[in-house]
Amino acid sequence: MIRVSTIIPTYNSEATLAQAIDSALAQDFAGQEIIVVNDGSTDSTQRVLESYGTWVSVIQQDNRGQPTARNRAIEKAAGEYLAFLDSDDVWLPGRLAKTVAALERKPNAALVFSDYVRVDQAGVVDRSSSVHAVLAHAPSMDEILTHWWPIAPTTVTMPRSIWRRCGGFHPEATGFEDIHFFILARECGEFEFLAEPLARFRSSNPELGPDKWNPKVFLRLIQERYGERARGLIGEVRASYAGAFASKALRAMEQGKRKEAARCWLKVIHYDPLYAFRLAHVGRLFRGRNVRRLAQMLWPMRESE
Repeated sequence: MIRVSTIIPTYNSEATLAQAIDSALAQDFAGQEIIVVNDGSTDSTQRVLESYGTWVSVIQQDNRGQPTARNRAIEKAAGEYLAFLDSDDVWLPGRLAKTVAALERKPNAALVFSDYVRVDQAGVVDRSSSVHAVLAHAPSMDEILTHWWPIAPTTVTMPRSIWRRCGGFHPEATGFEDIHFFILARECGEFEFLAEPLARFRSSNPELGPDKWNPKVFLRLIQERYGERARGLIGEVRASYAGAFASKALRAMEQGKRKEAARCWLKVIHYDPLYAFRLAHVGRLFRGRNVRRLAQMLWPMRESE
């Protein structure tokens, strides 16, 4: 009997996919099916999937994004519970059994999630990036609408019925579909949190930074549904993006990339028009070298002959 459907969306993950699948197959848990959606990969991802034969169910689709890939897999799922695993992450031993046990102890819970170990792109543990103690618990509805809660999808297990009640992952909220979905799920019931790290979560490529995902659709959806109640979360997301683009702008200035720096500063203004005037940022932005770089960017001096 299939008790849990493990959902793995993948796109051009030839370097990490096998580790993810192997970590799911290694779980000491009876009644798991693994469904992988190949979201239009152009590398050797398909060959990796073929090497697993019947151990993994594979769905092929044109590149339509992670939300659609997850929904498509869940539509084919047979398990009572859904467990999520991103193709660049790894489950640790006991991850599946412990999260399912937590749900069965609290049958009215909407989902269970756990702490995790954060690693960089090379797989090296980043000990400076862990879940802050103040956020290491299951959030109330007010808390999840106030803070960008650090729930890694790779640690989440939930009843399939909750996915149906939430209407699935929003197909246009790519990059934020999991955050949006978890907020909807919190409307359906309380969460359970396991303090034990049960997965290795890989951080995004720092070179992409805030350009990887656009929060526009997410912010609109949250504003429309929750209004003033979600003011804290909306402000936190906008402030985070403003800060990330400011960092990217400063790096571009240091490298002499004026157009890139200007583009990033415009993004800063878009997300937080008062960013440069907030006391928390004044010291950083108005250091001598940054002022000189900004002046050179805006008023480039002619080279002496």
